[in-house]
Amino acid sequence: MIAENHISINKTARYYTLGQLTENTKNVWLVIHGFGQNAAGFLNAFMPLANADSFFVAPEALNRYYLNGYAGKVGATWMTKEDRLNEIKDYINYLDTLYKSFAIPKAAKVTALGFSQGASTLTRWLNTTACHIDRAIVYAGEVAPDILPLAETSGLKRTKNYFICGTADEIFTPETVSKMKENYAALNFTELSFDGRHEINPAVLNNL
Repeated sequence: MIAENHISINKTARYYTLGQLTENTKNVWLVIHGFGQNAAGFLNAFMPLANADSFFVAPEALNRYYLNGYAGKVGATWMTKEDRLNEIKDYINYLDTLYKSFAIPKAAKVTALGFSQGASTLTRWLNTTACHIDRAIVYAGEVAPDILPLAETSGLKRTKNYFICGTADEIFTPETVSKMKENYAALNFTELSFDGRHEINPAVLNNL
């Protein structure tokens, strides 16, 4: 008889940074990429926001694969339907460990952004983490449905929450977004939009 089993192991995770973290850093950004992306490429989108006061951290999902066939460009995914609960547990532990590895100044404002699949990843993490986050940005993605309705202890009740989506997003249509907002009433989102598709728009983030 075939039986499913699990064992916890050590695994090396990769992340990229932009800028320098010092005692004078005013803004720390944790940015979580979407399905099929990688951390380095995703972080490039934030280059226009780089300045001496800001530090960006982009963790890369633990599961990588070739995007086309058996060679070439490699992307990553935070989870699939296989062994889903353990995948979630692993990336929550990963993000907690990564956050705690930095000496973030107490005066710094910490923003956590999740794009596309990274939005569900972000919200699951924020829902349970004890790490201090000031702002949460759900960007062209959805709040993980399994955490709704939010428990009173949810970290998403302590953050200032933003929802951002392009008006021409090919995945999240206006009709889809309208239904999502009905489900997200308890999160008190500030909604921002821009003329664009399923992509990071630095200009709308610069306004924050």
